[in-house]
Amino acid sequence: MGSAGTHRVYSLRFNITSGGFCYAGKLISMNKIDVKSARRVLQILHFFAERKAPATLSEIAATLGFPKSSALGLLDTLESEGYAHQSSNGYYLTRRWLIEAQNVVEHDQLTQRIRPVLERLASELGETLILAQRAGMRVVYLDVVEPDRIVRFTANVGQTKPIHAAASGRALLAGMAEPERNKLIERLPLDRYTNQTVTSTERLRKVLELEIRQGWHVNLGEHQSDTLSVAAPLDLYGVQYAVVVGAPLERAKERAEHIGRTLVSSCELLRKMLGVG
Repeated sequence: MGSAGTHRVYSLRFNITSGGFCYAGKLISMNKIDVKSARRVLQILHFFAERKAPATLSEIAATLGFPKSSALGLLDTLESEGYAHQSSNGYYLTRRWLIEAQNVVEHDQLTQRIRPVLERLASELGETLILAQRAGMRVVYLDVVEPDRIVRFTANVGQTKPIHAAASGRALLAGMAEPERNKLIERLPLDRYTNQTVTSTERLRKVLELEIRQGWHVNLGEHQSDTLSVAAPLDLYGVQYAVVVGAPLERAKERAEHIGRTLVSSCELLRKMLGVG
């Protein structure tokens, strides 16, 4: 470890720490200020994604809880790099975010290879298909395919869900080694969202034990009272994913077992298709 607040990488063989990394054979360190600035840029992005309109410096700083000087420095940097602009109504983000995000998505080889399977399942089951992965103590959606139906489960790429109240979250827990899984369960904030939400670690472990035995995971109105989700774990090269079906509860609850079995067999086919196992 270097000076206070700075972490360094001591191995150049892909040994990454929370505060530094190796890039192009060079040792790079990140201090706490760098990490805070990166987090604040993401908060600004999320702020505009929700606001959908320009905002003044004062509005941005007050909403996000930033000092005005810090907010101004970040916005000036974004503006100079072409990621933000000013108008008479305040600051707003430019389309450069969209262009670069599209370039990233178009070259995501994993989702490109999995998406045809999601599309086939969405057509076959008539419900929304999702590829998910764990991000800390949340589930994040990597890809979403919605069916051509007026009434459907809606989701967006980048959307997150609480692990304990989502079938995807429990499928991802199931794919973890037991000691690691138990440590994570102890840290989860088991917030209640509906009357069906699992809110105790003991109950969560019991539900997981049952679902692991059957091979798929079912959420009946635990996060939103009128929706259902069914998920199966997908292990690709040692990385855990979940393939998920989201649907209106009343329409799909009688098909939950069929959906679960379909997802399990589809995940097995995906592993073979991708040369895993």
